Amino acid sequence: MRDDMDKVIVERPRGGWRVQGDGRPWRNSPERGSHLGMKRGLQHPKWLSENLQPLKRWLHKQVHRPWDKVYAELCSGIDRRSTVQAHIFLHVDDFVARDAVLCDGEVRVRPYRWGTRDGVPLHEAPGVELFVHPVTGILLPNRRLREARAARRVDRAARRGDTPYAVYHVIDETTQWHCVDGCWFEVVLAKFPERASATQPEPKCYDVLRRCMVTRCGAARRSAPGLPTHFDMYGRHDVYAVAKRQLSRREVRARLGDAV
Repeated sequence: MRDDMDKVIVERPRGGWRVQGDGRPWRNSPERGSHLGMKRGLQHPKWLSENLQPLKRWLHKQVHRPWDKVYAELCSGIDRRSTVQAHIFLHVDDFVARDAVLCDGEVRVRPYRWGTRDGVPLHEAPGVELFVHPVTGILLPNRRLREARAARRVDRAARRGDTPYAVYHVIDETTQWHCVDGCWFEVVLAKFPERASATQPEPKCYDVLRRCMVTRCGAARRSAPGLPTHFDMYGRHDVYAVAKRQLSRREVRARLGDAV
């Protein structure tokens, strides 16, 4: 950790000190009350302007390390006797879930302070990027984060009545148009490569639309709850998206009309 981490995070001017017109004319007018609080009548109070991104980046660089050593290094670089510097420790829980529990062999975390007592699985916690393993005490990244955020997008789209993944048009055997979050993309498909032998594992290919590595066997399996299956996205199991390009409104209207 850099020696001036405390200055980088907290020693910045508070926001609002340059704003004019803070309500003093009203406080000095005869219409005001006889007893006023310190902030009564102030239209633009000050606010904190901490720069927490250096702290977040430093914590992400400490993954796969024991949390006790990470926390000890954090305490050695920040003086907790100072009220201003001790305020940094209040934001550690915003980036690291330190109260993870092991329930039936599955790690569960509390995504929010008001979450359930037993917590939720990692694939249902889109706000948890780092967590401390309840058994080993190692700081680990949430590798199910992409799946959790995708499930949240699907849930939001379902509440709005949208279908962000299921809407697509087949142009030809290797080209499809997909509507993702209201934007249309031209997706180029390619077939999965064949295995060299039965003993070798399935080759992995990066799907640009799903934004993850996929295999032929994985495409035929059932997807996680709340996420679209490979067949729902492409209508077939033997292909994956190798490239995509966002379409303009003119291209979409020329082929699909004004209905879209």
